[in-house]
Amino acid sequence: MLLLLLACTDGPALNAGKPELVVTPARADFGEVVLGDQSRLGMRVKNQGYGDLTFESVVAGVGGSPDFVVIAFPALLGHDEEGVLELGYTPDVEGQDFGTVVLTSDDPVTPVLTIELEAMGVLPVIDIDPEVLYFGTVAPGTSVTLTTRVTAAGSGNLRVTSAAFPGDEALAYTLGLPLDWADPYVVTRGFSFPIDITFTPPDTAEYVGELYIESNDPAEPVAAVRLFGNTVDNPTENEPPVVEILDPDNGEYFMDDASVNFTGYVFDGDEPATNLLCGWFADGTRVDLGDVNATGAVTGAGLLPVGEVEVTLRCYDSEGLVGEDSAVVTVWPHDEPVVYTISGGESVFDWFGIDDDVTFTVNGVAAYTDSNRTKDTLPPVTIEAQRGDTIGIVATDQNYCDMGLDALVLHWGTGESQPLNDALCDSACADSVCYTGAYNGPWPGVFFDESYVIAIP
Repeated sequence: MLLLLLACTDGPALNAGKPELVVTPARADFGEVVLGDQSRLGMRVKNQGYGDLTFESVVAGVGGSPDFVVIAFPALLGHDEEGVLELGYTPDVEGQDFGTVVLTSDDPVTPVLTIELEAMGVLPVIDIDPEVLYFGTVAPGTSVTLTTRVTAAGSGNLRVTSAAFPGDEALAYTLGLPLDWADPYVVTRGFSFPIDITFTPPDTAEYVGELYIESNDPAEPVAAVRLFGNTVDNPTENEPPVVEILDPDNGEYFMDDASVNFTGYVFDGDEPATNLLCGWFADGTRVDLGDVNATGAVTGAGLLPVGEVEVTLRCYDSEGLVGEDSAVVTVWPHDEPVVYTISGGESVFDWFGIDDDVTFTVNGVAAYTDSNRTKDTLPPVTIEAQRGDTIGIVATDQNYCDMGLDALVLHWGTGESQPLNDALCDSACADSVCYTGAYNGPWPGVFFDESYVIAIP
């Protein structure tokens, strides 16, 4: 009888009354979230034990980003019951965010469970060049096709959800989207795609309209391309020229000893573009005459003064009406240090990992040091230097058994970058994803010591 009793109590009955918490996935990544928007993410929480599971608290961890919040969670889970832990993320600045959520329950094995959180705050910007398409006079039944380009100019991906005519434009205009068009159409930061618009008028009447482009740009959720076909000059009414700067863009960086190339576009419904008088200005001072061709393209070049400079393209028509557009750029003195950013990726916002400590030097002088003797994920680092200076990177492994350093990239301004080191990852622990069998310290010890000559801008 004793043996039979022991056999009957073997198995699930031994765990009676003991809850067991399981959370999936083990790590929460919200991905890219537009500034000011809230993204919600649900995690599955399950009690796979045999007693009721009670949550004492579910709170954001200390030291993480305050942009992460706990929205809802189940207070009690019975045997084999599951629920949803709902988390929210609302970024207020651009860049990567990290945090944790701490679950405290009566699970006897894991009473406190910490889940890592990650997200990227982004500010997408839609840039359309050109914003005005003039088709001229087209005979009925014949066609003219013009192209505009949509560029993801901000941080993060631009998500274009619609491109359509709002009214009767389809009577004379047809839309040509990329072959891989999908809703939404995702454009990687810095890349662009073309939209072809064909004007085929059924008669000689004027056809003025717009193409609406909807995206996740919070400042301009609906952008418009203005369309002009078969428009005729009215001598009793005169509108100023429509002017747009295509290059440079707002926020670009330049050096004061390098000539900057300017490109723009001008349209005047009352007279040919070649009749217009244009000029390029820097903080109100003309730096070049604007060379205008028959299609309305305006070019120029010139040196810019040091500082934040407002570049303006200004065009006058034959009656003296003026149209203009401006972009603010930053110009650095060529003989003084400028600000560079060292990040862990293609963006200046990418964080990077180090196990355990790292020091950056400029011409042998320490510019940044992480020396807390622990594995870290660090934010981008800014340094002052000049082209031709030498950046040194020294990485030290302090603790058994892993060592690692992400690939680093040097950035200048909004568009120029220089790759530095390749990623390093090794371990003396056989269960590590980086284990090769070749690494065995020493601890502490320097595992990376290299120098790089700055080649940008």
